[in-house]
Amino acid sequence: MFVAAAIAGALLYGQHCASCHGADLRGSVNAPSIRGAGAAQVDFWVGTGRMPAALPWVEEGHRRTPFTREQIDALIAYVTSVQPGGAAIPVVLPGGDPRRGRTLFEQNCEHCHGAYAQGASIGSSEWAPSLRDASRVQLAEAVRIGPGQMPPFAEQQLGGRDLDDVAAYVESLDAGADRPLVPLTSSGPVPEGLLGWLAVGLLIVFAFGYSRSSR
Repeated sequence: MFVAAAIAGALLYGQHCASCHGADLRGSVNAPSIRGAGAAQVDFWVGTGRMPAALPWVEEGHRRTPFTREQIDALIAYVTSVQPGGAAIPVVLPGGDPRRGRTLFEQNCEHCHGAYAQGASIGSSEWAPSLRDASRVQLAEAVRIGPGQMPPFAEQQLGGRDLDDVAAYVESLDAGADRPLVPLTSSGPVPEGLLGWLAVGLLIVFAFGYSRSSR
């Protein structure tokens, strides 16, 4: 069964991935090596539609994947058969504690992704995406592999129960709620800097108005 899936995955890889990641998975000028990439990494990047990328080295946001679940499993089987390694797909159990998850989210995620997981800029041209469209497994995969600018969190930092609770908190958020136009609900440096500039601007306006009225 695994061998058949790996063969099917090799064909898919040749059609959709080899042009950037190389026929031998060692990467190229357009994409990094994925030798040793684990099942979680392949499942996350392909399952969230970030791969195949429209442009080399440009991180895509979450979008609908062009692959079926069977095709994703086949790609996982092929990539992991070439050079085993990397993180396995995490198991995230339902019934997590969203209140505890909120605390963990505030401590580890909010400063980049925003208090309501709406996403936020993290400076320069980098950004932390919204988590509203991610599944619980995709959330856990991101924690383990650290995609983009995000650092990976080992089991010692966030354990299995922690992932259950964080996923429960994110799922508890109202997906239909209005999302802020600017990430003021985040505690990161960009929102704090924006608030600072707004405060300075208000002070300048107030001082200018006061000076005119006192003439």
